[in-house]
Amino acid sequence: MSGGAFSRGAQADVVAEEPGGGALEQRAVASRRVGRRIRGSLLRTGALRAVVALPPGSAQPHSVSLQLWVLRAAPDGRPDAVPPGQGVLLVDGTRFARTGARESGPHGESLQAFVLSALEALDRPDAADPPDGAVRVPLIEPLDDEVDVTPGRCTSATAEPSGLELAAAWREAATVLTDLARRAERLSDLEFGIDRPQTTVGVGDLVKAGALAPRSGRQPLDGAAAPGGDSVPLLTVADLPAGGTPGGLVAAGSAPVIVEQGDVVVAGVVRAYKAGVHEGPPMALGPQLYALRVDPAKLDAHFLAGCLRAPSNGRQAGTHASSSSRVGIRRLQVLRLPLAEQAAYAEVFRGLRDFETRLGNADGLGRRLVSDVSDLLAAGGLGA
Repeated sequence: MSGGAFSRGAQADVVAEEPGGGALEQRAVASRRVGRRIRGSLLRTGALRAVVALPPGSAQPHSVSLQLWVLRAAPDGRPDAVPPGQGVLLVDGTRFARTGARESGPHGESLQAFVLSALEALDRPDAADPPDGAVRVPLIEPLDDEVDVTPGRCTSATAEPSGLELAAAWREAATVLTDLARRAERLSDLEFGIDRPQTTVGVGDLVKAGALAPRSGRQPLDGAAAPGGDSVPLLTVADLPAGGTPGGLVAAGSAPVIVEQGDVVVAGVVRAYKAGVHEGPPMALGPQLYALRVDPAKLDAHFLAGCLRAPSNGRQAGTHASSSSRVGIRRLQVLRLPLAEQAAYAEVFRGLRDFETRLGNADGLGRRLVSDVSDLLAAGGLGA
């Protein structure tokens, strides 16, 4: 979801995390002690018009919730020209995070409809109240000892969706299901020649042949780091069940293993066994995770990841017959195929992975729609 999606409103509006900064910031900037004087000044001069809390995955770093700050210069550059009682608009969009989905990021269309609807209240102070999940707060409330402008403090966590949000959610569901059906049709047309004998080669042998180089993830030397600077996302085994989105940040210099785009990441435990090609920005790997750097002249990364991803492969390479056993990475098997033939398999492997991702998205979106509509019906919201 690009910043251009939030383009309504007066041209004098600016989005920033702090004066002179960028567009998005970590949510702690709304409440940490070192910024009280800056926040207080922004409120008193009327420069801070709105704070929008976004769900994790809206922008980098994807593992943390960010905020969108809407700033507007005082009329004629004079703080005393700010209308009295203007207040600040607090908008909590964190409920639009995907639940149970394998792909990180929010429900984009629903989040956009909600935020744009809420921000319309900026230039219409006498209009109807903003939608549930947003509130216009008098300055006297945030201008206390803490000067905390975190939207979640003042908005309802159980706000019911508006008709506009539901309509956007249904449109998104229809798009996701149509895309899912199209992908399912393509996969159903595949033909399999399972009678043909195939040979495999172990990862250990591929390492000896120089086709790939393995590296083991480790515990970072230092603790967690703050966003910005030289920090990088940290992926651990605990992050895998929730979709594989890194759940922390560490200083790049303290991370023994940094994964680059195109590396194949493999989980080394049977209970969370996964394998996939890393396609995002650099990230650090924690214990029990492995990075395989592929020589593209000898091996297709997506072909390798697809072969390794087979659940039976992880079970057979396990050191014990239990879900908590470790996976012997060098014992994992890969089809022995020429590079030219690997491309066809890689394309199907990628299609299967995309299908799985869309299936998870449809599940999360469908569950949220069923929950929201059930609540509205139980409250007597059915129109005549």
